Amino acid sequence: MCVTRVGQAVSVSGGKARVEFFDGRVLDDVDLSVARATKGEFVEVFGNMALSVLTRAEARTRKKAWAEVTKAIADETRGAGHR
Repeated sequence: MCVTRVGQAVSVSGGKARVEFFDGRVLDDVDLSVARATKGEFVEVFGNMALSVLTRAEARTRKKAWAEVTKAIADETRGAGHR
């Protein structure tokens, strides 16, 4: 399964970005050749490539959805140990 992550470009230089994700992790050298983001914009990242630029509202929606998914996985994992 392929999963993208959403983060904010905290710096941009030479077609690459430093992206900070919602969980606080940072990825350097994100390729901006497909999604030409500027500093402060939110990007959807797969691997080391930004695939699209998102609005702040889209980023918030994705953040909320991802939080729900990770909570469901954690709940399922905890429940699996009690069967």
